Amino acid sequence: MLALLVTLSVILLSASLGSSSGGPLGAVQSGFLDVFAPIQEGVSTLLTPARDVVNGIDDVVNAVGQRNRYDAENQRLLAQNAQLQADRRQYIALSKLFTLDAELGVSSYEQVTAQIADESPSIWYSHVMIDAGSGAGVGVGDVVIDGDGLVGRVSTVAGDAAEVTLLTDANSAVAARDARTGTWGIVEPAAGSTSQLLFEFPSSTSLAPGDLLVTAGTSSRGSSEFPPDIPIGRITKIDSAAATISLETNANVRQLEDVQVLTSLKPLAHVAGANVAKQGAG
Repeated sequence: MLALLVTLSVILLSASLGSSSGGPLGAVQSGFLDVFAPIQEGVSTLLTPARDVVNGIDDVVNAVGQRNRYDAENQRLLAQNAQLQADRRQYIALSKLFTLDAELGVSSYEQVTAQIADESPSIWYSHVMIDAGSGAGVGVGDVVIDGDGLVGRVSTVAGDAAEVTLLTDANSAVAARDARTGTWGIVEPAAGSTSQLLFEFPSSTSLAPGDLLVTAGTSSRGSSEFPPDIPIGRITKIDSAAATISLETNANVRQLEDVQVLTSLKPLAHVAGANVAKQGAG
């Protein structure tokens, strides 16, 4: 019925364009419009909510699409920011390694830079895995440092990975000396601690909290496996009654990222050492 009325209104409207407002056709048109206008208004009123719903759905779809685009952009920016922070940490770590190399003179050693690939699941946290092995020249017994100081030694080697035993391991022991006084002794891990060390057998009582202990470079058997003057840790407490000297590691062994493995001495270093020995003998 509605379709019929719409069709008639179109016909009458077309006819009205070519005729005057008077006459029989004009009267029919007027009467028809009087009947159809309320119907048209009613239909428009009925369709308004539906039209509003359709427009609302379209707005929701557009809003959801825009939100998804914003979420995707936000995730991209977060990932980019995380990568920038990681790059900054690595840059700082490598800069500290470079500075330490220059200060200690370990440039006489072949060096392999590596990253921590896995950490010890043990509560004692005594080992870490690095992503460089024999294929890169890493060998068992090589000394490992980071930008803050001594980390440990390589204990197991595979082709592309190696295990490092930290200086906090129960079996670790390092010949050390007090950088301020020259007092010599042995640094060993404190029982039940993952970061605290003890300075055993001090030959002097002139030590003080805050003193830096470094590798001695020598041991009771002569030359040490550790190059001299690598920072080990600082004295935190001296207990005279218990005859113990406590220190914290300089390197944060629980949050290692980039490390450096000191492998064999470079050939030029051997030659220079031999020349110095000859000159001394002469």
